[in-house]
Amino acid sequence: MRSTLPAASLGALIWSLSASAVAGTLTTEADGVQIEVRSEPETPVRDRKTTYIVRLADAAGKPVTDARVTLTGRMADGMSAAAPLRPSSEPGIYRGEVLFTMEGRWDLTVRVVSQGRRLELPLHEEVGR
Repeated sequence: MRSTLPAASLGALIWSLSASAVAGTLTTEADGVQIEVRSEPETPVRDRKTTYIVRLADAAGKPVTDARVTLTGRMADGMSAAAPLRPSSEPGIYRGEVLFTMEGRWDLTVRVVSQGRRLELPLHEEVGR
């Protein structure tokens, strides 16, 4: 996953962030929510499922368990992908799979909705062969 800095607040209800990620892992914070995003495998491959894992915690480190988390992706030519990330058996962990059908650069957005607030985290993936 690749993206750029810094984080920018867009208002009381919606935040949009950009953050730096290295080889499949991203950790950032917005408005007291700690967010970790991982992908397995670290580098997605065309026509194979990639699992995305999002860990959410509040400022005290307590898991956020009431969120709706989705991942959407889009290529410049209009190809798209979307996946809900569902709560796992571990509190604060959300998982979902994406099948990338084309190689190249994908612009991704992880959207977290919790307690009437929405956070959008833009990321970039380079999908290989």
